[in-house]
Amino acid sequence: MPIWKPRPTSEMPRIPLSRWRIFETEDGSRHFVGVDMFDWSGRVSSQIVAFDRVALQGTTETGRIYELVGRKGSSLNVEYVWIRWCEIYEVASYTDVTDRLLEGEDDDDAT
Repeated sequence: MPIWKPRPTSEMPRIPLSRWRIFETEDGSRHFVGVDMFDWSGRVSSQIVAFDRVALQGTTETGRIYELVGRKGSSLNVEYVWIRWCEIYEVASYTDVTDRLLEGEDDDDAT
């Protein structure tokens, strides 16, 4: 399965994600990971800079807004894309921080 760069934020300023999660890499960056509801592909966002846990949406460093639809989850496509993304960006370890962020345990952070 190929991995490709997303269209520019100016062309797609908002992306709805289903079966989503939020992962934090060893360098502290956090990323939305889920199924892009426009084309049903797996997607990994750039670093999250703001997250509204009530509205279930966040903004990434590119300025794109991700809308988290439905409940958190996963899919084989998402898992594949995340693993490949980690290989490309040399991510050795990561943590699923979805529950922690949804419960507001990091309210003093930028996300």
